[in-house]
Amino acid sequence: MKVVVKVGSNLLVSGSGLRKSYIAELCREIAYLKQEGHDVAIITSGARAAGFTYLGKRKRAQDLHTKQALCAVGQVQLMKVYETAFDLYGVKIAQILLTRDTFSNRKRYLNLRNTLIGLSEFNVIPIVNENDTVATEEITLGDNDTLAAMFSIAWNADLLVLFTVVDGVVGIDGKVIEKYDQDVELKNLGKSKWGTGGIKSKVESALVASQCGVRVSICNGNDVSNLTKLVNGESVGTMFEPKQKLRAKKAWIAFLSEPNGKIYVNEGAEQALKEGNSLLPVGVLRVEGTFDVGDVVEIVNEKEELVGKGIVNYSSIDLEKIAGHKTSELKKILGYEGSKVVIHIDNMWVV
Repeated sequence: MKVVVKVGSNLLVSGSGLRKSYIAELCREIAYLKQEGHDVAIITSGARAAGFTYLGKRKRAQDLHTKQALCAVGQVQLMKVYETAFDLYGVKIAQILLTRDTFSNRKRYLNLRNTLIGLSEFNVIPIVNENDTVATEEITLGDNDTLAAMFSIAWNADLLVLFTVVDGVVGIDGKVIEKYDQDVELKNLGKSKWGTGGIKSKVESALVASQCGVRVSICNGNDVSNLTKLVNGESVGTMFEPKQKLRAKKAWIAFLSEPNGKIYVNEGAEQALKEGNSLLPVGVLRVEGTFDVGDVVEIVNEKEELVGKGIVNYSSIDLEKIAGHKTSELKKILGYEGSKVVIHIDNMWVV
């Protein structure tokens, strides 16, 4: 089983710095799962807080360049603690620092997958964090919950565990929701001192991962044995049951790629796509944005509702010329023998 465990700053950091005893317990639990034959990856927060305490700063920095510098310093301290803890069990680790572009850029995404295959062959545990020294998203807008979901999809994980300091997602009645339902009203739990996310971020990330076939739990990370319980099939915290597993390429198109434009389709084309057919030029109404062959675009209907996403076979310039035309007319319009389909169903994800 492939398991991804995300550990937030509130678990990893105390007022005096990194909680080394907690990290040791976590590593012991993960080492046990490795011995049982499972592949495990860790999505870790805590770099900025570790840098803060290592440098002995007295107040939290507000400006971006100072935050990024603290992350650069703290990442070293964080990895030292993980390495020392895993050494006790003879487990080797690797550091992976990612940005959002690693997932949205198809070539970089495939390179990441190849790296993970290599680490698995060496029986090495990937320890993953956002590359905060060059990327501003996690510090200002993003969070490691999003990173955990993206990584789980890219790694084709079976289980994603989002460790937090509460027992799960809490409803408005104050009780933990055992199985998540999108209609339930949530209690606002706020954000942690060091973290950038919150319960809303965890729920959104869990929903994305579960739509790609990943089983997800949001549960209390203070009890590290919850990880083994989940691997053994138990339900702990709030569970998000997986939907039908998407093939790797379609999962990337659906949830990781960044669209470069939009293709508006008519009602007949929308229905054809939902029935599992490719998109033909005759079904295209118009295009929006500038894109080239091989780019990912959104497919929307006349009401501007999202129908799907896909890898396009035409540039926006050429597609504007052939929009609404039959395939028999394409060579005459374009002056060359182009593809009969705008987006093939194998390169498309439909909502």
